[in-house]
Amino acid sequence: MKILSRRFLASYLTFYVAILFASVLVISVVEMMLNFDDFLDSSDGFLGIATYLFLRIPTYYLPYLAPFASFGAAFLAFALPARVHEIIALQAGGISPQGIATPLLIAAGLVAAGMLLLNETWVLDVSRALHAQKSHDEQEQLFQARSSFWYRKGAFLYNVRSADRENQSLYGVEVFERTRAGDLLQRISAGSAQILPGGAWRLQDATIRRFDTSRPESAPITHSASEIDLELGSRADLVLLNADPHALSLPALRAYIDAVTQDGRDAKRSRLLFHSRLTEPVTVLLFALLGVSLGFGVGRDRGIASAALQGLGMVGLFYGVRALVILAASSGPAAAAPATWLVTAAFGGYGTWCFLRMGR
Repeated sequence: MKILSRRFLASYLTFYVAILFASVLVISVVEMMLNFDDFLDSSDGFLGIATYLFLRIPTYYLPYLAPFASFGAAFLAFALPARVHEIIALQAGGISPQGIATPLLIAAGLVAAGMLLLNETWVLDVSRALHAQKSHDEQEQLFQARSSFWYRKGAFLYNVRSADRENQSLYGVEVFERTRAGDLLQRISAGSAQILPGGAWRLQDATIRRFDTSRPESAPITHSASEIDLELGSRADLVLLNADPHALSLPALRAYIDAVTQDGRDAKRSRLLFHSRLTEPVTVLLFALLGVSLGFGVGRDRGIASAALQGLGMVGLFYGVRALVILAASSGPAAAAPATWLVTAAFGGYGTWCFLRMGR
């Protein structure tokens, strides 16, 4: 029994690595084809291509590739022996398929736990690097404009007359700070501004006008300053309230949700993201459960191709229903945020039912 379990376990792990590697390879080729012109224009050469793929694939594709590889590996680990009637021979010898598959599912659970750990460490670091790269690109776009433009960051709205990329300077700057309700708190007019390495704006020859929102009819308080540094909001805002939720760890995302709620802002999408990220690793085990159940039925009442198509349909149905639930929850009440767990539980219940019925 232990020898058989080890054999199926080894098959699952081998197929898992092979499918995951092949999927990453295919996606890398597709990404290079889609961005071929950009790669040709890049001066970084092969290193730039490798960096792009290294940042993009774990961030955007790994959460889907890992469960898909788990399904394919579990399905093939059972379907190939079932096609040559090895499973029937094991049953004739009094060995239950559930007993053979249990170590495989335990391994899938460990892979799921490993994926959660990987998502919160390496994948998160890669996501932050990608976000930092995009933020740098956003700042670079400030110096691509040849005429007046508007720029928004948090509670601040900027109007810039012109920009000089060479010395990282902006000219004819108007800064408007607003409350969450949209009331104007202050207006700063500056002859020029320089972008500092930390992201702050250093304004020169500035005139500051402060408005009393409780008395909108009163005149603003005006004073001048030869030089002021604008942090684009408080440091707490920069660190948490203006953070990219996708670049936060789960504990930090939980703190972000609390901070946004206390700030009076809608945290519904962030709650959905929190629960979605928690359920993503669980799908590795869920798809392994579905793959084992479908693979067991090969050779008994259907061929391997039809079973594989049925499995792909179930995987597509899962992600389709999950997407619809997330879409509905994003426009529904805040209590609907854990709805992704209901989808996972529903498919998990069906998979468990199929698993327990194997051999009957």
